[in-house]
Amino acid sequence: MEKLLTNIVTINATADQARKILANPVHLLKWVPEIETVNQDEHSFTVTRSQGALNHFEVITVEAGDSRIIYHSRQGRLAYDLAFTLTGADHHLQIQEALFSDTAKIGLPVKLIAPIAKHALAINLMNLGRLIEGMTQVSS
Repeated sequence: MEKLLTNIVTINATADQARKILANPVHLLKWVPEIETVNQDEHSFTVTRSQGALNHFEVITVEAGDSRIIYHSRQGRLAYDLAFTLTGADHHLQIQEALFSDTAKIGLPVKLIAPIAKHALAINLMNLGRLIEGMTQVSS
């Protein structure tokens, strides 16, 4: 897979707080507006998005480590990996997301899809940051 884009946000939170949200894709409903449903199976999450999304339906599995969480999305029009890297200290956390996909299988020009995806994912990443910070304030 080839890296298509990277976005970064810095928030007032800890990696542990972010990991709790990211490791459970059910929380996608709180920070990705186009997601309509997330159903959890034993080892995966089935996600349904609004009709205008590139992937109306997809199955996500999660690979979670201490400083990196990866969503492996399959069964949609676009198979991808979305990797979140958590770096921080003293309640300042940088979340970097990187989107990887097999560009030969996209079916659309990468020059067309990459800027649109970058913008949409950047908005979602900001939403994620606000969600994590809001949960941090509640638990403080």
